[in-house]
Amino acid sequence: MIPSLEIRQIARIKGVPLSTIERDYAQNWLLSELSTYPLVLKGGTGIKKVYFGDYRFSDDIDFTATKDINKKLLNEWFDKATKNVQKKSGIYFKCENTNINEDTTGFEVNTYFQITQKKTHLTKIKIDITSYDKEKLLLPINIMKIIHPYSDNLQVDIKVYAIEEILAEKIRSFFQRTRPRDLYDVWFLWDKISQLKCLDILQQKFSFSRVKFNIQDLANRKDDFKCAWENSLKHQLTSIPDFEYVYREVLELIINNIKITNN
Repeated sequence: MIPSLEIRQIARIKGVPLSTIERDYAQNWLLSELSTYPLVLKGGTGIKKVYFGDYRFSDDIDFTATKDINKKLLNEWFDKATKNVQKKSGIYFKCENTNINEDTTGFEVNTYFQITQKKTHLTKIKIDITSYDKEKLLLPINIMKIIHPYSDNLQVDIKVYAIEEILAEKIRSFFQRTRPRDLYDVWFLWDKISQLKCLDILQQKFSFSRVKFNIQDLANRKDDFKCAWENSLKHQLTSIPDFEYVYREVLELIINNIKITNN
């Protein structure tokens, strides 16, 4: 395990809480063990861990399963993974505290670790796993190295969504929920990826999940995004961009570039 001084220095340089760096570091080690299972990394963690190392930090880990899974199997995977991480890295995971909940789209796994915290205080890593029949992968899966900017030089490959498919799901998410990180992610990624690849699969993403494309509803939720903007992103970014600018840019790109037929 890297020295606690290194974690503190990085947190100070990045201007984020110590727990953000601890979680980022522990996530990488956990991903190194989960990489052997039929799980494909996606979402904000996928962006940060393999595509853009200077991207915002991510609180949760998001996967899509590529085969049928159940709670018993996940318990076995996470028990083995956390014990292996502890043995290889020295990070203390409270293995017996890992809990798994099933919902309509898949599973939520919560596991807890400790690095610099004292006594009984633990930091949570939440892992959301979409069941294989609840999401349709439309672009080829990439195998890429995890970006690990720490001195212990972890080297591991992991299965990850194509960046264009991550963006397509982020755009779809606008019309399903109100989370400022989705707004930030689309703004950050739009000019950095193949827009044509993303647009080519967007209709299928909306249709598969039966999500309605409603610009007016998105505009009506502007104040909800704005109210949560600072609190949602302040522990993930060194500098938070202006909300009004980001919202205007994203709304314009959606209006000017995206045409979805509601089924």
